[in-house]
Amino acid sequence: MNYINVLKKLVIKSQFYVSFCATLLGIFILKEQESYQNSLAMVLFLTFWNGYMFTVFHKKKDAIFINLVGFVVITFLIFKFFDAHFFFKWLIVLLLGSLYNADFFKINLREFSLVKTFYVGFVWAMSLVWLPLEHFHLEWFLIIFLFISAITFPFEIRDLERDQFPTLPKILGIQNTKYLSYTFLAINLVLALQFLKLHFAIAYVITSIFGIIFSYFSAQKRPDWYYSFLMESLSALPFLILILLEYFC
Repeated sequence: MNYINVLKKLVIKSQFYVSFCATLLGIFILKEQESYQNSLAMVLFLTFWNGYMFTVFHKKKDAIFINLVGFVVITFLIFKFFDAHFFFKWLIVLLLGSLYNADFFKINLREFSLVKTFYVGFVWAMSLVWLPLEHFHLEWFLIIFLFISAITFPFEIRDLERDQFPTLPKILGIQNTKYLSYTFLAINLVLALQFLKLHFAIAYVITSIFGIIFSYFSAQKRPDWYYSFLMESLSALPFLILILLEYFC
């Protein structure tokens, strides 16, 4: 049991897992756009990891030091492999991410119910579409925004009693929040079928179906692993399914 707790702390609580899953989703997008680079994947992973570390632990001095080190490392990688234009875009993404939960800015978007609900999807779309791709792709931006927003709604349901401010489930109710998640995933599924290459579209359709199933079974009393592992894994699923499709088809 101790080993499981240590593993959970190192992989889940350290925000490593969610950052890893986000990076796999980014790789999936880059491969569909034939723009994949190892350096891009590394920058995306470190950006997500640094960003989530800041969001969760920014009140701790050790975490701030880690964030500063991360900033320096990512800046070095950007100027080594990319250019000042990419760095400028990255700074914008960094600022948008930090506004989500940064008390010293005196702007904590987590406390604005509807903004909070969709802001995560917006920042992920900016990070995975606007930042790494040379040209803006509206269809990919919408797909990521809808997908991430939809799979974030169950976390709102989980935190219904924990949050001290109005959230979507408090305003709409749990069942209506689930319906909104289904709707977003259904639109996401249609967009994927229309705009993505065949194997990528199939992978995204299957992922969207899993997202609908997981949203359906989401509840306040689900165990922590249901959200921190299963729900978070949905971001990695398109890439994993793509590998299987390319191997067997």
